Amino acid sequence: MSGSLCGVWVDETGRVHTTVATPSGGRETRLETFRPFAWLNDTPPNANLHGLTLERLQGQGAFDRLVHADNLGIYKTFLKEAKGAMDGIDAIRPLESQFLLQHRLRLYRDLHFGELRRCQLDIETMSEDGSFSDAAKPGDRVLAIGLRSGGANRLMLLDGMSDAAEKSLLESLNAALHEIDPDVIEGHNVFKFDLDYLRQRCRRHKVPCTWGRYGQCATFRNSRLKVAERWIDFPRCDLPGRAVVDTYLLVQLYDITTRELTAYGLKDVAVYFGITDEDSAERTYIEGNKIAETFTRDRARFCAYLEDDLRETQGLADQLLPTYFEQVRTFPTLLQEATLRGATSKIDLLFLEEYYHARQACPVPPEVQPFEGGYTRSFQEGVFRHVLHFDLASLYPSRLTHIAPNPKNDT
Repeated sequence: MSGSLCGVWVDETGRVHTTVATPSGGRETRLETFRPFAWLNDTPPNANLHGLTLERLQGQGAFDRLVHADNLGIYKTFLKEAKGAMDGIDAIRPLESQFLLQHRLRLYRDLHFGELRRCQLDIETMSEDGSFSDAAKPGDRVLAIGLRSGGANRLMLLDGMSDAAEKSLLESLNAALHEIDPDVIEGHNVFKFDLDYLRQRCRRHKVPCTWGRYGQCATFRNSRLKVAERWIDFPRCDLPGRAVVDTYLLVQLYDITTRELTAYGLKDVAVYFGITDEDSAERTYIEGNKIAETFTRDRARFCAYLEDDLRETQGLADQLLPTYFEQVRTFPTLLQEATLRGATSKIDLLFLEEYYHARQACPVPPEVQPFEGGYTRSFQEGVFRHVLHFDLASLYPSRLTHIAPNPKNDT
């Protein structure tokens, strides 16, 4: 494929829509071919193989059959029937990763991080009764939608306290995203608040959430992310051809190793990461219960507050997103998936890519057996002031190099 891939989406018919960067920095839409596939450990009894190609694979792995479907409809029907008749099916999700793996493609492969089309999003809302704004309440509204792309802000403000004005504001968001056409939409707590709030207000006013590429609407589903010992529940939003990145989640993933953050709110982490000086008078702050009043009485201050939120969101993503950007250039996965999945699932994709193209049978992961671990004992407690050498390095890499072990069922 010529040009750097910046977006991919497999539609309900199985057609692959791609967005490719042009030499001038633009974006071009193309259609590609794709045959969905899955690994099997047996041939399903009484399987209807019409429109399917079944291959026997080399090697002794348990998943020694590979099935390809002519189209997505046949593929889904086969998986449904096969799962009811057998247990040994391994299919990669999402389908976009299958496409990338099948064609050995990577997103943003020839792009620098600075060439990524990024757009920060933040909204401000009001509550009719002065409580915390609730999108389900008819009288609560979106006051403003802020977008920032390439360092330039675009503020869309509510033109009146009416349903018609809010509907017009939501429609202006659709038009702005179509015009900017970002590869990535970034926000702080954007899943649990901004996008979910916008979704509910769009539904109320019958405005389609056409925030994706290829004229597609956003889709929402409940999801969970494990961060150290905690689970975070959130309404995930997927946009065909784009990635949604929540810096609120990235900050918590970052804090797994540092354990230094006392709060994950935008204002707190912006100070921690040096995006905003704690003592700076340039940052505009407004108490949550004063936002609607400020919108009415001091529009300039309100806009400055919204612009600061956008600036800090960009600053957070500037520092936290490049790691995941580089992962996507390495693994056959989407940027949004990279931010929401652990390292193991990404590395698995690399192995599966090699098994797929070598037409080798895939092994079953070995059963993990618990063990008590090594014996340790502290013979002395306290502060050791005269230490000649303190080794923090793990012994595992050197031991693995020395004894050269490999999984016994690996090909």
